[in-house]
Amino acid sequence: MRIAALIPAAGRGKRMAEKTPKAFLPLGGVPLLARTLLQFEDSSIVEEIVVLAPPGDGVGLAEEMTARLGIRKVFRILAGGPERQDSVYHGLKALESRADLVLIHDGARPFVTPELIERVAAEARLTKAVVAAVPVRDTIKEIGDDRAVLRTLNRGSLWEIQTPQGFHYSLIVEAYEKAFRDGFYGTDDAALVERLGVRVKVVPGSRFNLKITTPEDLVLGEALAQRLAAKS
Repeated sequence: MRIAALIPAAGRGKRMAEKTPKAFLPLGGVPLLARTLLQFEDSSIVEEIVVLAPPGDGVGLAEEMTARLGIRKVFRILAGGPERQDSVYHGLKALESRADLVLIHDGARPFVTPELIERVAAEARLTKAVVAAVPVRDTIKEIGDDRAVLRTLNRGSLWEIQTPQGFHYSLIVEAYEKAFRDGFYGTDDAALVERLGVRVKVVPGSRFNLKITTPEDLVLGEALAQRLAAKS
């Protein structure tokens, strides 16, 4: 089974309040996106990688970065679309006839490990649709427009969804095309598959597999990068 990775990293990172696109911000001296790509480069099961880079000069910056760091599995770097879902679909079409199973992973989750990548892929081979996730630890409340609590949810059945998310290629393309026909935009790839009535399996992720979204996340990421460097 041919396995490819699709890495959406086209967001400008407005919440970072930085001029540099988030994908190229340094994290422990290495660009954020590069840290993510290097984990997939090190995975023994991933054969090819497609990157969705920020529009404008993002493609050129990503090409220079991958060449400089010797990341050889990247075979296409494309400009992302207006929304994440548009970007991912663009990448899926670029993979047509090149992959049987695709792993979709946020470029802003640089602490994914080859072990987690392989765990998701192994389960996806069997069940066709898999997400990495961790159980919710905090109490979760639903609130109304006036910020008043409507109800407290049972956290025992709630999981925080991460990436990578793994799918049989034909299934995820079908899910994306139905979503676009219906004018539906989801917050993750699995939500589109769920709309087909297909069961999505959860595999344990990692608390370290955080998404760098805000300046506070970047501070945490720097600390984690330093700790991991000290252990290596």
